[in-house]
Amino acid sequence: MLVSWLTADAILAQTPTTSYINHAQLTTRLRALTGRHGGLSSLQSVGKSRSGKDIWLLTIGRGPAAGKPAVAVVAGVDGTHLAGTELAVQTAEKLLAAANQDSVARLLDSKTFYFFPSINPDAQEQFSARPRYERSGNGADTDDDRDGRNNEDPFEDLNRDGLITQVRVEDPTGTFIPSKEDPRVLVKADPAKGETGRYIVITEGIDNDKDGSFNEDGAGGIALDKNFTFDYPFFTPGSGEMPVSEPENRALLDFLYKAPNVYAVLTFGPYNNLSEAPKFDRAKTTKRIITGLLEKDATVGDQVSKLYNGQTGLKDAPAMPATRGNFAQTAYYHYGRFSFSTPGWWLPKTDNTAGTPRDTTRREPARNAGAGTPSTNEEVRYLKWAAANNISDAFVNWTPIEHPDFPGRKAEVGGIAPFAKLNPPVTLLNESADKHVRFLTALARQMPVIDIVNVRTESLSGGLTRVTAQVINRGLMPTGTEIGDRVRFVPKMKVELKTGNGQSVVSGRRMVLRGPMAAGESMEVSFLVNGTGRAILEAGNAMTGTKTVDVTLR
Repeated sequence: MLVSWLTADAILAQTPTTSYINHAQLTTRLRALTGRHGGLSSLQSVGKSRSGKDIWLLTIGRGPAAGKPAVAVVAGVDGTHLAGTELAVQTAEKLLAAANQDSVARLLDSKTFYFFPSINPDAQEQFSARPRYERSGNGADTDDDRDGRNNEDPFEDLNRDGLITQVRVEDPTGTFIPSKEDPRVLVKADPAKGETGRYIVITEGIDNDKDGSFNEDGAGGIALDKNFTFDYPFFTPGSGEMPVSEPENRALLDFLYKAPNVYAVLTFGPYNNLSEAPKFDRAKTTKRIITGLLEKDATVGDQVSKLYNGQTGLKDAPAMPATRGNFAQTAYYHYGRFSFSTPGWWLPKTDNTAGTPRDTTRREPARNAGAGTPSTNEEVRYLKWAAANNISDAFVNWTPIEHPDFPGRKAEVGGIAPFAKLNPPVTLLNESADKHVRFLTALARQMPVIDIVNVRTESLSGGLTRVTAQVINRGLMPTGTEIGDRVRFVPKMKVELKTGNGQSVVSGRRMVLRGPMAAGESMEVSFLVNGTGRAILEAGNAMTGTKTVDVTLR
């Protein structure tokens, strides 16, 4: 429970804004946060977006940040996922608000937390712009339809409500019909059930370039979560001309690759490998290009998944597979770190007949148990949940319009409001942020801790001393990923006897490099040293922190 956190700062941190914030408001909020907690946090811009907006990095911890093991928290890579940015900021606020609590204070002494709350600010800004539409692409000008012109076929707000939704046009060749569960929702007609299509459905706008496609080349260029290096989707609209072509994800990767102390990455985004960990699949790990978790890493993934579910209590997560070229997978397969991703919030299951939401995270008995099952249609479920929670702006009612591309035909504008399904009202994220602070701090406490024990020195003839010791990982997680050995960029575990003047190691390797040590694993090292005086035995690496002990040579 977080009751002990309710200091004045904690109360401030638990008072969320009433709506999702734009980049200027994010900047103000982050600066105010570092102003209140200057000794524990710092704010820096690691780069600029295509339109010149800062890519902010909020660093949290006490003392030199680069000298301690770190967790990187990344959000806003997918521009449609505003909830991730809000959760990242609230998590940072709540972590700092609890800094005086002993357990959190010790954590901030020993760990660093890097928060990147908004990697794609150009796309996220579309929530505050008019017209509002869901946008994954940054501010790059692109020729998505390859006709030699940029941004010539954008959305148009045909009903002038400031939102871009859908247009349905009655047509005998249409493939959509109203859902029997909720007639506002359109579903594919099933001829096997005797259903005949009634509508064609397009995005709200007109065919400006008269190529038969609607709104296929508007503002919003490269989708950053398709532009990373792992499984990059060549020749896919929105993926860019080449991997990491954009300044936003270059800024993120440039920082990470220069930060060897990052042990794990947590991404808030529309991909979930935390509620249910990916399973080990040997066939995916024996190919020339590895596309599945290595066996030891899959075991850790399962461990962390159980930790996540236990700490957050979140259940009934929808299937949210990874897209090609996304950040979270690049962080594992190419950066070589443990990489965990969650949307942080998802639609709770609802009772399909009662119309009342059943929040499975609270472990309350289901109302009208046995009266019905949740709908399999995501939009129907969302609208039922929105109605139960008095969210009045979730849906734009179908409104007749005169569409210039369909003269004399019945056309209507409407549909679920942009950004609505992935992003609940901000006030509903406060509890989720509390849960993710619990998970983040629990994860950090399970990270490896290196210790050196049973140090012994034995004087031998000829001025020699035999030094033996055991190095142990006292943490609950290994010192690194199994994939890290394949990547070869990830720091190795190092055990080194640092000698001084007149000292030399005459038998045994002065420096021992090895792959990851499992939780609780120990190893023995032995050195035969010539000389007298003080030497230093050091073990660890940037991701685990280092442990040193003094050794007296006799």
